[in-house]
Amino acid sequence: MFLLNLKYYIAGLCFLSIFSSLLLFCENDPGQHPSAPEGPDSIDSVATAGSPAFQLNQLGDAATQRGDYAAAIQYFQQSMDSAAIAADSFAYYDSNLDLACIYDRLSELPKAIDIAKPVLAAFIRSGDSARIGRAYSTLAAFYCRADLDAEGLDAARKGFDILKIHGALIERCAAYNQMAFTYSDRGHWNKALPLLDTALQLMRASGILDQLPSMYLNLGNGHKKLGHWSEARLYLESAANLADSLQQTHVQSVALLRLSQVAESTGDLSHALGRFKQSVTLRDSLFVKEKIQRLQDLEVRYQTKQKEQEIELLQANNRSEVLRTNLSLVLLGIAALSSLLLVFFWRSKLKRSRRLAAQHQQDMKLFIQTLLAKNTRLAELEEALQTMTRSAGQPAGAIAEHSDSTADELYNRRILTEADWVAFKGYFERVYPGYLHRLRLKFPDLSGAEERLFLLIKLAFNRQEIASTLGISADSVKKGRTRLRKRLNLHQETVLEQFIRAF
Repeated sequence: MFLLNLKYYIAGLCFLSIFSSLLLFCENDPGQHPSAPEGPDSIDSVATAGSPAFQLNQLGDAATQRGDYAAAIQYFQQSMDSAAIAADSFAYYDSNLDLACIYDRLSELPKAIDIAKPVLAAFIRSGDSARIGRAYSTLAAFYCRADLDAEGLDAARKGFDILKIHGALIERCAAYNQMAFTYSDRGHWNKALPLLDTALQLMRASGILDQLPSMYLNLGNGHKKLGHWSEARLYLESAANLADSLQQTHVQSVALLRLSQVAESTGDLSHALGRFKQSVTLRDSLFVKEKIQRLQDLEVRYQTKQKEQEIELLQANNRSEVLRTNLSLVLLGIAALSSLLLVFFWRSKLKRSRRLAAQHQQDMKLFIQTLLAKNTRLAELEEALQTMTRSAGQPAGAIAEHSDSTADELYNRRILTEADWVAFKGYFERVYPGYLHRLRLKFPDLSGAEERLFLLIKLAFNRQEIASTLGISADSVKKGRTRLRKRLNLHQETVLEQFIRAF
């Protein structure tokens, strides 16, 4: 929890200091705009606080605070490489956003925007509201500095809407601060001041007060722009005194310069000159300190660079070896489990298919037996009817002639009821799935009677059983077989039964 609070603490300071300090340096130049926040880590910092990526990011933050941008770029790039190896996407994109802010400070705005856009897209995919809001606010600062006012205002509003709800107090403070900048950039200081007042209250509520001098400085500058001299003097004096106690020489120097401008505007030239001299003295001393510190840091970095690289390489190799081992074990386990599941499902499916096939065969046998019994009864009734007709005195020749003339008609008549035929096809499809569809595709010209004859032969019915089932004579079955052979375009040497059963 301490590391988490520390990261938020540093994040907040970086997030606000860049906005406030660069606004103060660039406000007299209409072509300049406040810089972006540095994109610190968010909630998952607890998980990555001990990682090389996190430590390198911290070194980059420190180098940024010193103004050593070359070192900061190197640290952030190393942090991204380390995060990529560890598959830590949040750490990767956080460092990427920090890197974009460095290019913003170096006035390479197109490059900063090109880096920040994919970061925003990645955070949107992650659903991390705090990161999304921070990325929008960062892009807004880039757009404003690049004079892309419409894009900057749109991004600032989106970041503001998210952070004022989902962000921590210090992030909400930064969101209000950024919205204030969007108005101050256009000279709308009357709209910017209420937002700065809210940002001040949020900063006090957060308990992170190291950047309080910068907030006072921004408020004092806003009142100065609107000609509220007493309010401007009050905030600027507070900024100078508090910055002096916190040893924030840069903020103190700028506050004294603004006090000099206020005094000059109110006609107090003597006081204006005194404040200006104090500001210049502090700025010169700050430059000397920064130069000395930079030389010391450079010497230390050169001494430790080789050792850091060796440690990082060893850690990377160890992580890679562990990752390869774990991945191999996982893949082996997945393969074994998949094989077992496939065998189990295959055997279950095979058993189920066999049971269903046996049941369908039994159902069809019962159905066919029922049809045979019914049609046998119909044949008996027809025979009895013919006997009665002959007994009534009808000539036998006439009966024979009538029988021959209607043989074809009997063959094509639907002796089975429609319900019988539908049921028969259903049972047949269960035993031979897709068979009827394949038959009709291959021989689309088959008539209904020919199709029935085909299916009965497929089921190994003999001529008498076919005649009984269809309710026709054996001669009619013979004629039907002849027609079916012609329809199937079979050679004389081809046996009809063999062809149909092989189909």
